[in-house]
Amino acid sequence: IYIGSDKLQHGLIVNKTETSALWQSTSILANANRTEDGAWNTGLITNSPAVTYVTGFGAGWYLPSIDELGLLYYNRFSTNKALRAGGFNTLSKTAIYWSSTENAIANAQCFKFDYGHATNSYKISNQLVRAVRAF
Repeated sequence: IYIGSDKLQHGLIVNKTETSALWQSTSILANANRTEDGAWNTGLITNSPAVTYVTGFGAGWYLPSIDELGLLYYNRFSTNKALRAGGFNTLSKTAIYWSSTENAIANAQCFKFDYGHATNSYKISNQLVRAVRAF
């Protein structure tokens, strides 16, 4: 949570479920290269089972950017506590999650929750996907 220039609180809502999916079924450059704006990136990604999953939750849900995944990682104590209290799936402590941040034609960035850092993976690889929504 942070206070924006509009003097309002902003933050991320984490979806209560996750799945494993490909970033893209075939590697096509999407120009989804913003590290801080997953909503922007998600709107550019095509032919994507991961995007189909996250946007299936309705308006406003998107695949988080690499920086947004970093925020989830560093705030996983509070996030997992709330998810567990609701009886939902917590963020995995050993998983690799897809971000919406593209790295190249064949690669996109993902975040390794076991080591706490960003890395790259082939878009046609299965990784975990967790939707977020900003407020």
